[in-house]
Amino acid sequence: MKRVLLLGLCLSASSAFAANPVLLETPVAYAPDARGVEKVKSECRVDDLLTRHIGDVLRKLNKTGDGTIASQTDAGGASILRVQITNVFGVGGGAWSGPKATTVLADLIEDGKVIRHTRVNRWSVGGMWGGFKGTCSILDRTAIVIAKDLGRWVRDPSYQIKEEAPPQEASAPTAQIDPQKAE
Repeated sequence: MKRVLLLGLCLSASSAFAANPVLLETPVAYAPDARGVEKVKSECRVDDLLTRHIGDVLRKLNKTGDGTIASQTDAGGASILRVQITNVFGVGGGAWSGPKATTVLADLIEDGKVIRHTRVNRWSVGGMWGGFKGTCSILDRTAIVIAKDLGRWVRDPSYQIKEEAPPQEASAPTAQIDPQKAE
């Protein structure tokens, strides 16, 4: 029994070492038709937040390097994760101005071909003490969750990233107008 267990551990360890690393293509860029408030996009640098967090997740998965590779660089047999930002939802004012969201499209590329594609949209209202956080720190929270989602998605081909609905605070209540009271 011990031999079977030892053999199983050796085989699983060798297959883990044989797996190709996945590297984040940098820079993470905005899609040509990306939406969002320009001031928030430029001040919060969501592209840099995503690069840092996704790169860290991939570095840990690969157990080597920094997890990123510059665009147009030979990947040397590694798979490439290309991420484009399509939406940065939110305005200045931190949690007081409502929830914030980041949406990205991601392609997993092997040998120059897209083998998988996904869309990730994550919302945050700042979490604990959100009222004391700024817009950029709330968007940083969305980047952290996107990085974790993409790390799992890269690692597990069967994993499907579920669309996250906006928090209750993002939906304005619909006003019911009483025709008799309308003036």
